[in-house]
Amino acid sequence: MLKIRGTRLSVTVLIGLTILLVELGAVAFVHISGSDERYLAWAPNDYAVVYSISTSVHGHALTPEQVADRYGVAAHGLWEYSPQQLIDILNGYENSYAAGQGAVVTLRYSLDGHPTQTWRRT
Repeated sequence: MLKIRGTRLSVTVLIGLTILLVELGAVAFVHISGSDERYLAWAPNDYAVVYSISTSVHGHALTPEQVADRYGVAAHGLWEYSPQQLIDILNGYENSYAAGQGAVVTLRYSLDGHPTQTWRRT
């Protein structure tokens, strides 16, 4: 036991208080980070999303390299997170940096081997 200002605190209480402070700090960091995106991650990710992104700006199709430079993700490949996270990345860029460019973005993806789905932003 430790004595602090005449009060005895056990090591268990100190460890508990430390854990509580770390948890509170983590929660505060998430809420003041300025991001609206939240993804529940209570278990390991087991997503397997095979995807391809095609983008055209003012009718001109971008190359896969230009798509990768634009969004920070490859134009096609395997995404191991929720497809919504990929959609949020594409929407985030288009809303922030490319507003008014007249971009048409098409995402084709298959989640865990299921039929291909298409998401489009015009």
